[in-house]
Amino acid sequence: MIRLFSLVFLLFIQPLYAYENIELDLATGTSMNLTQFEGEGKTLLLWLPSERGFGQGYVPVSLNLAADDIDVWVAHLHETYIVPSGRLSLQEMEIDDLVALIDSAQQQGFEEVFLVSGSRGMQLAIKTAYRWQQKHPASDFIKGHISFTPHLVKGRTEIGQPAQFIESASYSNLPVYLLQPQHSTKYAHSWQIVRQLQKGGSATYVHFLQGVQGGFHMRPNEDLTELDIETREQLPGILEQAMNLLRVTPSGRLIEGFNPDQEDLVDSAMAQTRRLPALHAYQGDKNPPPLNLQDLAEQVFDLQSATGQVVLVNFWATWCGPCVEEIPSLSRLVERMKGKPFKVVAVNIGESTEDIKQFVKSIPVNFDILLDKNGQAVRDWKVYAYPSNYLLDKNGQIQFAYRGALRWDAEPIIDTIESLF
Repeated sequence: MIRLFSLVFLLFIQPLYAYENIELDLATGTSMNLTQFEGEGKTLLLWLPSERGFGQGYVPVSLNLAADDIDVWVAHLHETYIVPSGRLSLQEMEIDDLVALIDSAQQQGFEEVFLVSGSRGMQLAIKTAYRWQQKHPASDFIKGHISFTPHLVKGRTEIGQPAQFIESASYSNLPVYLLQPQHSTKYAHSWQIVRQLQKGGSATYVHFLQGVQGGFHMRPNEDLTELDIETREQLPGILEQAMNLLRVTPSGRLIEGFNPDQEDLVDSAMAQTRRLPALHAYQGDKNPPPLNLQDLAEQVFDLQSATGQVVLVNFWATWCGPCVEEIPSLSRLVERMKGKPFKVVAVNIGESTEDIKQFVKSIPVNFDILLDKNGQAVRDWKVYAYPSNYLLDKNGQIQFAYRGALRWDAEPIIDTIESLF
């Protein structure tokens, strides 16, 4: 079951309510660091961190929810376990402690709880909910998940390869409300995420936030656009809308046979491998997917027309910091290759022609920019991180690839490109 929603504009009023930082002693023996925002004591929104923590955006949002009699517990897991934030940090968190935290909420008299998470924090939320349901199979105390740009991919997806999703996502049976900002890496893959959650029986609502940056609810105001700030101010109302929907949406039947403790979310050997800044021989199908898109002048570019040239296909966005950082080196690369059969095409993900034209006024480019307005090329080329780059030889075959940003005029990169002439 999939339901779509447009952004609803709601009035934001900053209330004058206080909150309290506490250490809650759990039945497991752990003292959990929490920030508690007190509401009426019936409905609890339990907010779990992403792998990067929380930022400060949760404070005004939680204050407004408390003013509407919704309690919020913000679980500071990195501080509880004395673990630095980072991509692998949530591996250190104890699921049994989070289950005990939900038990404690129920014992304190709350009638329902909603789990809020973001990015890899959704992995933690799903595993926690599943374990709690195993202990309390007849209870509907947990009403569902609300998640910002959930990251449910297992380990690192190599460029051009299909993503492998975590097993626990296929066992999620609770209803889910996804908040998907347009300018985020997960936006183009929203339906893959939905399909994965539906395998376990989760009814899924998708709320697309057009023009909004990923992490808008966490970042400081100086890193946000006016629309990001406006959307964050509307979050209390959006979250209440999500809770109202989840409350009346039935859960699927819990599928047994999964042990959250046995799921390895990352390939530890891969995580510890230092990737050198060099192009890597491409391991996938060397025949590229179609690429037929308009450029900024509304002219259609077809990749097949570039046969006989070495082509670098770069997937990027203006909101992606590493993408922006590598653009000058791409321009220098084009200049370096002048007179040779070489071409750069930069595929922009989902941004408007006007925004990109404004962007290139401040950072001029000397290569073609193509517009992947609906994310189809991103899905066809199996792009899960930005920037992602494919280097094609003169026969149109993919020979090298790189996931991430590079200094494209570095001599080792130049040598690799020139090997294809």
